[in-house]
Amino acid sequence: MKKIFPTRKKGISFLPKKWILAICLVSIAGNTPATQPPKSGKAYVVSNAHLDTQWLWTVRTSIIDYIPRTIYQNLALIHDYPDYIFNFEGAVKYNWMKEYYPLDYEKVKEAIKNGRWHVSGSSWDANDVNVPSPESSFRNILLGQEFYKKEFGLKSTDIFLPDCFGFGYTLPSIAKHCGLIGFSTQKLGWRKKPFYGDSKIPFTIGRWKGIDGAELICALDCGSYVHNFKDDDLTKDNDLIQRVERDPMRTAYRYFGAGDRGGSAMPVSAMAIEKAQVSGDGPIEIVCASSDQLYKDYLHSGKVKELPVFDGELLMDVHASGCYTSQSAMKRFNRRNEQLADAAERASVMAEWLGALPYQSKTLTESWQRFIWHQFHDDLTGTSIREAYPFSWNDEILSQTQFMQVMNTASGAVISGMNTKVKGIPVVIYNPAAYARKNIAEAFIPTDKFPSGIKVYTPDGKETPAQILGYTDGKAHILFTANVDPVSYSVYDIRLSGKQKNTKTLITTANSIENSIYKVTLNSNGDISSIIDKRVGKELVKNGKAIRLALFRNNMSNEWPAWEIIKSVMDAEPESIKEDVKITIEENGGLRSVLKVERKYGDSKFTQRICLTEGAADDRIDIITDIDWATKASLLKAEFPLSVSNKEATYDLGLGNIKRGNNTELAYEVYAQHWADLSDKDGSYGVSILNNCKYGWDKPDDNTLRLTLLHTPGSDKRYAHQRTMDFGHHQIIYSIVGHTQSLENAGIIQKAEELNQPLITYIAPKHNGVLGKTISFVNSDTPQVAVKMLKKAENGNGYVLRVYETAGKEVKDAHISFPTDIEWAREVNGIEENVGDVPVSGNSISISCSKFQPKTFIVKLKDPNHKLQSAESKSIALSYNANGISTDYFAEIADVDGNKCSYAAELLPAVLEVNGIPFKMGKAGINNIIKCKGDTIDIPQDKTYDKVYILAAATDKDRTATFRIGDQAVDLKIPYYSDFYSQWGLQNFSEGYVKDGVIAHVGTHRHHQVLGLEGSNQYVFRNEPYQFTYIYRLELDIPKGASKIILPDNENIVVFAATASIDPANNIKQAIEPRALPKQTRVIEYAKN
Repeated sequence: MKKIFPTRKKGISFLPKKWILAICLVSIAGNTPATQPPKSGKAYVVSNAHLDTQWLWTVRTSIIDYIPRTIYQNLALIHDYPDYIFNFEGAVKYNWMKEYYPLDYEKVKEAIKNGRWHVSGSSWDANDVNVPSPESSFRNILLGQEFYKKEFGLKSTDIFLPDCFGFGYTLPSIAKHCGLIGFSTQKLGWRKKPFYGDSKIPFTIGRWKGIDGAELICALDCGSYVHNFKDDDLTKDNDLIQRVERDPMRTAYRYFGAGDRGGSAMPVSAMAIEKAQVSGDGPIEIVCASSDQLYKDYLHSGKVKELPVFDGELLMDVHASGCYTSQSAMKRFNRRNEQLADAAERASVMAEWLGALPYQSKTLTESWQRFIWHQFHDDLTGTSIREAYPFSWNDEILSQTQFMQVMNTASGAVISGMNTKVKGIPVVIYNPAAYARKNIAEAFIPTDKFPSGIKVYTPDGKETPAQILGYTDGKAHILFTANVDPVSYSVYDIRLSGKQKNTKTLITTANSIENSIYKVTLNSNGDISSIIDKRVGKELVKNGKAIRLALFRNNMSNEWPAWEIIKSVMDAEPESIKEDVKITIEENGGLRSVLKVERKYGDSKFTQRICLTEGAADDRIDIITDIDWATKASLLKAEFPLSVSNKEATYDLGLGNIKRGNNTELAYEVYAQHWADLSDKDGSYGVSILNNCKYGWDKPDDNTLRLTLLHTPGSDKRYAHQRTMDFGHHQIIYSIVGHTQSLENAGIIQKAEELNQPLITYIAPKHNGVLGKTISFVNSDTPQVAVKMLKKAENGNGYVLRVYETAGKEVKDAHISFPTDIEWAREVNGIEENVGDVPVSGNSISISCSKFQPKTFIVKLKDPNHKLQSAESKSIALSYNANGISTDYFAEIADVDGNKCSYAAELLPAVLEVNGIPFKMGKAGINNIIKCKGDTIDIPQDKTYDKVYILAAATDKDRTATFRIGDQAVDLKIPYYSDFYSQWGLQNFSEGYVKDGVIAHVGTHRHHQVLGLEGSNQYVFRNEPYQFTYIYRLELDIPKGASKIILPDNENIVVFAATASIDPANNIKQAIEPRALPKQTRVIEYAKN
């Protein structure tokens, strides 16, 4: 039994429904007058226990204290009060119940089965719905619903977000596409000012229309979720009566219960509900309701069309303005996880279809779950205590790393079937985006000296622009132009010698940079004082102004500092950053030129690189900004005063876009996803600003857009830890694109995706291959229909494709094509439930969409013409000599590290699959690990295996250990088995680092024996929540004739399993780092043996 403190001894039992009904009827018959006055309204009272997974506490406190409190208190109320129904949201919290309190979890499941405990909210957690991408929101719901179906045999039907900080225009569209029927919140009551006449909400109960026209029934006047009733007749409760009277349909939806730390409503509230059911004689009817009952009642009544309609955003005015920017590192890590997850899934689909590698469902799902719960509305939003973020940073980098590993292995599997025979070095480019694109590819190529020159050739043998940037640590750093198909792999030929033709058109001076499209000029402060679009002879910068970093001082917010940016701060004139300005030419090549601007402000340092290319994405001016931030009570923005003028700008919502006006008291800091655009009223010219990790924007006048980069609030009163929030290193990329066409025709959505999803490069061995030098998997013939997701179906049958209409207008008969004919295709909803058949013609499906509509499909493809070879593996039998993996009941017999700690057996499968390779794990209860003492492992000789993979960890510190295979000695890094894998560097709090190593397993808790009560000499078993345990995969190439491996002579190195393999998927080498990583401020020292 898993437990971290003693559970209640008193059992909770449930009466059968018919007995509850009988008791209620007897009670009512004995206590209710023969006739009741007719009721003039109805109040749905909805019990909840809102639980912030992290806020003023860490995830460990939530698991140790708040989860069990919520379980026990509500089971007690359910037992004692037959009319009490409890509502609880967040599949991750139910998952923690299952992991840490399994016996109590079974009682919760019984209460759910009996209709007394209601599963609300549909999602993996009650996440923010503005900063996460729409695809994250879709996935949040999918993960939640999959869990609920598997664990409880049901689905949730609503969006339940009592405490999120505003709600974007896409939410009804996403929810409706996932089959949900309703949404409730109380947070709009936190708006500072009225938005609709004298009201802060458009209606109490009504219909909210999303960006694609989809509608959701909404309750927006729900009251505080920590409200409790008095021991009075609720049918006469003044608050409820007033809420009923405010609603045209004389209906109220009222939260009550507990909040933030979980728990339950007070017993007096449950008593009051019982009394209302038995003897209430006031004017309103009381219904102790599930969170979705009101929506179901309206749908059943046929009166939905009588409800008022609101069409638009439901954002906050003040209490969210800081959330779009606070905890900048989290925003960057989250954005990159969204992109890497997509890239990994697409690669894994291709590899599986080709027969080279099974789809990595388990790793992908767990990685999504690991980072997506940090989109919770007090985590990603930046409002938790700093002690919470080490857990968040670690999870974010773990997910990035595992997504990367899946992508790399799948890419290797695909590349194993390609023809990589070239004259020079084969470098294969993976384009995860579903667009054909011409972009720069970047790679680090191992070579023994600085190259004498460079020539690069495309798959069809044509020379393409290239440039050498430098040579360090035995690798040449190169750039080259890649012209690639959608979702594709392409073999390029890299020759590190020879000279390119002199076609240089980039012109770089001490303060200007110019290509065939733009001339960019800097002033003495290093700000951009001029951008000339040479195509039309237009100046992009407003006369007398400059595109600059704008610093707002006295950024005070005493009430809710991280949550809020006060408008008066932004209304003030910002300062320029102009101390110790230094401008240098960093790159001056034929493909790319870069001006580097260094400067500081007090203790903060700023380095910007203004980049232009010739022969790639030439209409994009990239500004790479590195900031070492240490300025208190300050707000930093990138300011774009432009020559175009319009009272409205267009903002990307991920699913569609929206026009918003200049700053007002109600909307002065707003969110967007990848881009914002300011175009002249007549549409003759526009400027789009793209970015790779920022969300907050404002528009002070008709000519200016400002992108918020960093928010460190001052506070004299509360949340002192936020006074140094985000002190540390940040890298932000934003780009400027001028255009003379519409957003659609200018390809702004595609350009933003290209910035956020750069090309991935791999170095491959030379071999023939049936796939040739290029392979592309999916293509839309209409740019208006964008492919936003490609994965394997949850039921394992077919591949799921999601598309968005992007231009804001209806499209008919767009075609999505694949590399082979389609057996069948079906339209499904956002959680992969069948909608209907789809027209199929050969290798394509026909799609029609309305304005900004998302649509999802499952396609079953026919097999490829040539199936590729998958890995062949054989488990190696090991002679275990120690016990380091334990079950709950026998944890005392295992000790992996000499501190009475062990791996949790319940988190480890009998066969652990790592990047497509199976490993047979030892059994709990007996010896199941090797504590290395120079042990010998026999390599299987039944086939000519080329690799041995070993699962291992170091149990005292990060180590380097020597393995001997054949006549070779190989030193391998083996990280410590617990604590954090990675951290971001927050000044005077944490150091930035990332460990090396291929992650094979992440255990979410550790078994630990500790002394019991003070003075006791008896050990007590505990699960240590969110004390991770890791296993790493080591790799040894097998030399010819080798038959044995000698393990290190160090008992602090433990080995769990070993497998010999012929693994064609692992013959490539990563040529570029695809993750967004923290700046290293701590060097990981790997102790030698």
